[in-house]
Amino acid sequence: MAEASVFYFEDFEPGWSSQSPEYLVTEEEILEFGRRFDPRPFHIDPEEAARSHFGGLVAPGCLVFCIRSWLGVQLPVQPALVAGLGAEEMNLPNPVRPGDRLALRIECLERRASRSRTDRGIVRLDNVISNQRGEPVLTMIASILVERR
Repeated sequence: MAEASVFYFEDFEPGWSSQSPEYLVTEEEILEFGRRFDPRPFHIDPEEAARSHFGGLVAPGCLVFCIRSWLGVQLPVQPALVAGLGAEEMNLPNPVRPGDRLALRIECLERRASRSRTDRGIVRLDNVISNQRGEPVLTMIASILVERR
């Protein structure tokens, strides 16, 4: 992957967007993560998962969120990040299954200068992770604190 461009507060304009490369979700990572952090049958046992309402193994939502973080650092543009401030309206509309290829698309919704720190600003980003069929598997709005030029 080519080196990412650094985006400062002034570079984020409402409507601007960026897309990550794909990430392949494996059965092994679902099982490992599920056993360690979310040991429910549909995350840790393929046979039990087949009998669940999901009809097969699915990734824990917390794993999908972690994949979102990894995809974020794969974007061709990286914010001059000071800190993540939070997420709102996070949804998991479709399950993630072994073999899914996920990609993140972010879009700038708005930006505003910090009132207390003139060297920083707040950017709100719409985040959508979709699978290879174009189905959203995670949606959320993230707010980040970004350096100004």
